Amino acid sequence: MQHKKAKFLSCWVLSALPAAILVTGCRPADQKTYEFLVPGMTVNIDGAGAICRIEFTGPNHARPVRAFTKLRDCEPEGRVKVVRNDALISFTRRWVSLNTGNSCLVTDRFGPGNGSLRWEVEVAGLGEPWTTPVETWLVYPASAAAKFWTAWGDPRLAEILPSDKSGNWRDPLVPVPFVNETIFYGAPPYSYDEPRIGFIPFQGNIFGIPLVTISEEVEDTGLSLILSPEDAFLDLSLRVRPSGEMVFSREHHRIAAATPVRFRLDLVAHESGWRGGLRWMTVNYPGFFDPNIPLAQEITGTGAYSSLETAFDLEKMRRMAFGVNWKASFDFPYMGMFIPPVENDTARWRRYGGGTTSINAMREYSAKMKSLGFHVLSYFNVTEFGADITDPPPPRKTAKDEELWTSADDFLYGRLAGAILQIPAAVPRDKLSLYGEGARIGGPYYTWGNGIIMDPGEAVYQEFLLDQAEMHIRLIPDAEGICIDRLDWLRMYNEERDDGVSWFGGRPARSLLVSWRNLLDKLGPMMHRAGKVIFVNNHDKRIDLLRHTDGFFDEFTYGGSPLNLTALMGIRRPVLGWTAEEKNLRPDPDAFFQRYLHLGVFPMAPFPGNDHSLLPSEWVDGQYLDYGPLLRLLKGKKWVLEPYCVEAVDGRAKVNLFEVPGSWVVPVTFGPQEGTVTVILRNVPGMLSNLKAAAAYPGTEKMETVALMSAGGEIRIAVPLRRGCAMVKIVTGDKIPTSR
Repeated sequence: MQHKKAKFLSCWVLSALPAAILVTGCRPADQKTYEFLVPGMTVNIDGAGAICRIEFTGPNHARPVRAFTKLRDCEPEGRVKVVRNDALISFTRRWVSLNTGNSCLVTDRFGPGNGSLRWEVEVAGLGEPWTTPVETWLVYPASAAAKFWTAWGDPRLAEILPSDKSGNWRDPLVPVPFVNETIFYGAPPYSYDEPRIGFIPFQGNIFGIPLVTISEEVEDTGLSLILSPEDAFLDLSLRVRPSGEMVFSREHHRIAAATPVRFRLDLVAHESGWRGGLRWMTVNYPGFFDPNIPLAQEITGTGAYSSLETAFDLEKMRRMAFGVNWKASFDFPYMGMFIPPVENDTARWRRYGGGTTSINAMREYSAKMKSLGFHVLSYFNVTEFGADITDPPPPRKTAKDEELWTSADDFLYGRLAGAILQIPAAVPRDKLSLYGEGARIGGPYYTWGNGIIMDPGEAVYQEFLLDQAEMHIRLIPDAEGICIDRLDWLRMYNEERDDGVSWFGGRPARSLLVSWRNLLDKLGPMMHRAGKVIFVNNHDKRIDLLRHTDGFFDEFTYGGSPLNLTALMGIRRPVLGWTAEEKNLRPDPDAFFQRYLHLGVFPMAPFPGNDHSLLPSEWVDGQYLDYGPLLRLLKGKKWVLEPYCVEAVDGRAKVNLFEVPGSWVVPVTFGPQEGTVTVILRNVPGMLSNLKAAAAYPGTEKMETVALMSAGGEIRIAVPLRRGCAMVKIVTGDKIPTSR
């Protein structure tokens, strides 16, 4: 591919031009079009407020692209009101529901963004509250040259189950032709008759970052439509059709006069390929991509989920790049009561996992791990509570209020009952079996250990959770922070409460997504002020939920889709994956490790006492010891997203490029078993001159120097491969590349 230098215009021009000849696809609601000159393209907007044409910088790059707002099952009514104000222009029109007669005013507003066309949408109700999906349409002329990409679980998109746990993976960094598919943001939405209790994101038709990118490689043009992660999305999907039609559909937002619904989007022109849109997002929304404190990158490596508190082979774990243990969730007496209100630090309670423990014991474990050079994340959960909860509430067992915590039933019904999430009345009776054995209307949702689901937006429960977090900070100072489990329950709605923005089942409700945001607005600053991190096990793969988080410990990366989704959301944050069993590595352990290296993710290590995850064995240990030197090089990784920054000549291997503290790392994977691959680097900030490169290989601790040549704005590295792989480290100056 011959790379062309992109031309970005720094000026903004807004003009009104007579529409003597209407561009194909424009709606002739007005005899004017409005032209925006933005970096990389000129955008034409018709008199109804719809984008009708884009001309990319360069010769013969005009496309009849259409983009507009539409309310599903509604029609526009009346004239369009056009208002111009400096560099902004807005179009307002009434829309009426064909089903209910409800109406609203929809305003599309366009103006300058940061290297983009900023597009704002406002929907203000007229009359009683109601809802309908608010859709953003982008129609790109389909051709053999045009492909699309989003931050998906798998470019094959159709539902993919982990029946083949070792090989059911596809590279997510590959644009594909337009297809006929609906892709869900984070997870499929909850519905009464398909609740998907205990959702696990093994399916490929999920995306975790709200953008879609269209590329034409031959013309070297790219266009991304990006939704702001700062907006309070509820349920969102992306519908794609072979005709080039792409529709973002936002559901269950309340349309009301008192609380207009507002969304922000940006159209961004860039080079072809998947990097351009992501690059723009990391610059403009860094809070959703970067850790809040540096500690998050410092503690990572391969991980464990173990309750073991006895001695283990320290040197072996160091050679496996081991970094952190997410302390398995068994120290508590029951879920949610992570640190009970005992009389002193030495008082012992019975652990849910058997035996007893105390605050002192928990504190000493974290201190011991830290003294050995390893780290601990404490278990936390904001939606599940209790163990063996009785429904309906039984008589109280404890006599004194200070003993209430010793009974999960007593504490739940005596202190937290208002936060219990109830099965809605509208659930069809023949669907109750989908909610679990013995489920009843108005009863609780049951979960692991016969605990129940709670709404973290309820004040009494939120106060309890924040108090638990404060005790973690104060009483276990050597734990590095918490890892929050089970975000899948955030898909649900609490129909007994009203968050002011949701409309579900024909009535006000509180989305647990709103509850999460409200809680994290308090929990995040509390933890970060104390120098503590928040990691998440994010079953619901949505980057808008991650503003106050710092990293990932994903329970399902042994399945291809979760690995891809979390890796893409973690392009500037640490990502720890999960290895469920030895079978995940077989029959091809090289392929297992190389997909993790390609995406900058640490796999779980075989650690003694791992719970429902990989245990040590001679064969497994050998594989991790082989790849440990390569995995160490991922510490502190941030993806490089500059145009054309890395390429393997003739596509002979997969390559990626990460910035790490003081150097860069290029994973070269899935290449020929033996032989040499030439890697080309371009446009990398700071990578100028006096460069040295060395490669790490599976099965050897010592790095080997590789040939590097710089000329014509490119850096070429001849990389010998072993087992189809090399991890190349590049440094500047007099430094010597090492695997540390």
